[in-house]
Amino acid sequence: MKIDCLMGTYGRYELVCEALACFLQQSAISNATLLIYNQHPEPLFFEHPRVRVVNETGPKRALRYIRQRMHELAIADADMIHWWDDDDLYLPWHLQDCLDHIGESVAWKPATSWLSHANARYERHWHRFEASWIFRAKYLKSAPIDTHPDYTDHPVIPQTMEARLLATTELGDFTSYIYRWDTGTQHLSGYGASGSDKQQAEFVELWRSRSTDVKAGGQLQPADLALRWRQYLDGIKDQVAPENREQIRARLRSSIGT
Repeated sequence: MKIDCLMGTYGRYELVCEALACFLQQSAISNATLLIYNQHPEPLFFEHPRVRVVNETGPKRALRYIRQRMHELAIADADMIHWWDDDDLYLPWHLQDCLDHIGESVAWKPATSWLSHANARYERHWHRFEASWIFRAKYLKSAPIDTHPDYTDHPVIPQTMEARLLATTELGDFTSYIYRWDTGTQHLSGYGASGSDKQQAEFVELWRSRSTDVKAGGQLQPADLALRWRQYLDGIKDQVAPENREQIRARLRSSIGT
């Protein structure tokens, strides 16, 4: 089962290096590939058999059309597609969770995921968390793009939810997606909750103008995630069963060195 993970970015070097490291640590990486779709004029570079980088500037447009362009760039024979956001974290077993639980459904996500504030305070929430979803590729690519005009991401999300086609699994303490907030970087979801295509495109441009995490030369280096995983273990310690936290620590041992 082939999974193509699609990461869009606007030259956000440090964030991309962390999201790239999350991908490379996946236990199911033998089933997966990653596209890094960079829209900033400063190009990014990385050589790896499972990672490809496309540097492509384009016209001002709403997020749904950026997502659609990434779908066009997905590997043609991928069975599934996963949006892989550059500013979130994915624990090493996330893709395996996707493979284990999607079954015959067209889309799946963990029922609850971690919401991280400033990489320190952690809470588990039910939310859409679009970047935690995996889709069957044919379903995603065939989804019409012209519905739900006020929705600021690709309309496949509300389409799937309204049709009750989304499968979820409550993974509890072991849930594997971390949505990050208040990290000192610009978050696109903070720029307007609705609006016409033109308004949404303006929001994307405003976000881009304030996203300054760009590095000349653009040679990506996978980040050392030891600090992030220690912050995660500290943040969840009062919210998960002690024995489960120890199991999680054991699963992260090769990444944190203890």
